[in-house]
Amino acid sequence: MNGLMILNGGLQSSIQDAGRVGVSDIGLTQSGAMDELAFGYVQMLLGNAFNTSTIEIALGGLSFKAQGRVCIALGGADMGCTLNGQAISMWTTYNLMDGDILSFGFASAGHFAYVGVVGGFQTPKLYGSYSTSMKEGLGGIEGRKLSAGDFLACAPSQLKEKRYLKQEFVPNYGEEVNLRLVLGYQEALFDEAQKEAFFNTVYTYKGEGDRMGYRLSGEKIVPKVNGILSEPICYGAVQIPTHGEPIVLLKEHQTIGGYPKIGSVLSMDCFKLSQIKPGGRVRFKVISQNEAQAIAQAFYHFFRF
Repeated sequence: MNGLMILNGGLQSSIQDAGRVGVSDIGLTQSGAMDELAFGYVQMLLGNAFNTSTIEIALGGLSFKAQGRVCIALGGADMGCTLNGQAISMWTTYNLMDGDILSFGFASAGHFAYVGVVGGFQTPKLYGSYSTSMKEGLGGIEGRKLSAGDFLACAPSQLKEKRYLKQEFVPNYGEEVNLRLVLGYQEALFDEAQKEAFFNTVYTYKGEGDRMGYRLSGEKIVPKVNGILSEPICYGAVQIPTHGEPIVLLKEHQTIGGYPKIGSVLSMDCFKLSQIKPGGRVRFKVISQNEAQAIAQAFYHFFRF
């Protein structure tokens, strides 16, 4: 059988695609790749459709052995990857032969890396997606993170020419991100002084986060109410709980919640936020809904057409 044998699953590696759409009404999270920019470049290098399943590596530690012939592409955080003990580069393709071993160290910058194969991995598709949701035990390999002994089947493949991502497109995983935000109707629950404080504060990410969302530390924001009736929540929503520090909701956010939301962060900026390391700085900036829609349309047009 052709594919990859997992030797070490690392801290948290899982199968992800672009996530589930239209399932929040039954209580399922979107899930999917935390950084769709890096994920999308991996698909582009391989000639895959955008929504093809990949391995997402959180922080590092993954290693696997090729069984048969497998063409892979690497993207995302630099984790000091080696092929048969020799250092190799990110943002490029490699033809693996039977018995080749690829290993990841731990991220020096960024948080998530991606390993794609031509055509994706042959795992079950549930509710329209291959993505793993560990909190729901759904998708991927039995709804859990990868571990030693797992086998990921894929079609035999080799590319005739090595492909690289041009340097001008390679993301820079820095120590500060600017998050563009569309104000929501609940902005009325925050007075002008609170909104001014929110948009003028440099928040810090102290590592209090996971695939559900990132909590940011800094100026405490106090809404006019302590809570609201629970209602549906979208990806990128910025909740202000009673402790007053914003939480940006990410790919495995809850489907309903009862904290006031000042607005929603543009999806493309959520991808950037997902790659920030503890100690990183975060700023918010207002944009219009029309601006946000134009940016999102351009992003997905680039990868899907």
